[in-house]
Amino acid sequence: MILMDTHIDTIKETLSVIRELKSGFDLEPSDSRDPLVFAGVVDSDIIEEITPLVEKYFGRAYKPAGKSAFLINMTDRFAKAIGGIRKEQTVFRKNVTPTLDLYCAFWPWGSNPVRTTVRIGVLGDTQGMENEIGSLMK
Repeated sequence: MILMDTHIDTIKETLSVIRELKSGFDLEPSDSRDPLVFAGVVDSDIIEEITPLVEKYFGRAYKPAGKSAFLINMTDRFAKAIGGIRKEQTVFRKNVTPTLDLYCAFWPWGSNPVRTTVRIGVLGDTQGMENEIGSLMK
């Protein structure tokens, strides 16, 4: 898939949330080895402060924390592609094209619930698209 200039502009604008998160909040680098554009760790008590910023770029949560994701995990291509969604997780999704999604997820730590990983990623059906988009951030 060739990304059109309008798609690239949308992606750049949406991913600028990363700069705002880094400059406005004390995000520690994550040791995630997942193919993400960004992953950082914060204290869970600032998630309420981060949420309006993320909503500004991604819109309302696709799956808010506390809502069951049982059916979504079974039937939704997007949910399956990000490895499923648990009840306590929040996921924001921005559809750029029919085959390209940007997402932001708040993943509370099961082993230490006062910590949450903020994950921002790209999902596309076309091989190599993630690398093309990742290069936009450099």
